[in-house]
Amino acid sequence: MTKGIDKTELDKYNKFTSESGHWYSLEGEPMYTIIGANGKERNTTLRDAKSIGLVPSVTTILGMVAKPALENWKITQAIKSAATLDIGDEESMDSFVYRCKADAKQIGSKAAKEGTKIHAMIEKGFLGRGKSKTYKIIQAWLDENFPNEEWIAEDSFCANQGYGGKIDLYSKSGIFVDFKTKDNLKGKEPSKLVYDEHGMQLSAYAQGCNITDPERVSIFVDRADTSIVLCHIWDKESHEKHKEMFNSILKYWQLVKNYEWQEV
Repeated sequence: MTKGIDKTELDKYNKFTSESGHWYSLEGEPMYTIIGANGKERNTTLRDAKSIGLVPSVTTILGMVAKPALENWKITQAIKSAATLDIGDEESMDSFVYRCKADAKQIGSKAAKEGTKIHAMIEKGFLGRGKSKTYKIIQAWLDENFPNEEWIAEDSFCANQGYGGKIDLYSKSGIFVDFKTKDNLKGKEPSKLVYDEHGMQLSAYAQGCNITDPERVSIFVDRADTSIVLCHIWDKESHEKHKEMFNSILKYWQLVKNYEWQEV
């Protein structure tokens, strides 16, 4: 379990990484929430984005793509819930199914929150605000594989193509790093953990920063034992493919959402 994360800071981190509000200004500033007509803060919507000229995030765009591994995980959690919960004597099957879904969703929410805590812990290390064991492991691996680099954490941007994002970690020389949390990583092969969506995300970041020949790295941290860290360096040849794939999905998203964008 992660320790040393201030609750107020973590609540803010959770709030501003909500999938429902991933939007950026043309200056690259996160606009995850806005002040509504009632004077209260709320999540930014597609309608808001169209009205005030915001762009969607990389992860919002990639949300259009099916994620087999995630869907399989959700199905597994639902089956586990059904196997462990007892159906009431007079409970209808529909009611029991609803409870199973709710239980599985709660497990998923807990996993997501744990992932957010781990992300925040790693971020603090690279921002010089605390060096956890996980951060030290990652930093040591980066120093060995990419020595003498100057790393920048949690930097956001707006791309000419009409999207934005916040990069977990990158270097001025063009190395882009993304952190993921997963369960049961012990003994796993890093190359078996990555999917095209991971490569597309990193290629979209590189394109957004006008880097044509990037190095891309996916780093996985075990949710239960954060000392287990697995790292995958993507082959450079797949960058162009992943960039083209992402741009196609971006265009599809724009058409589906009736979102007009004139490339700068």
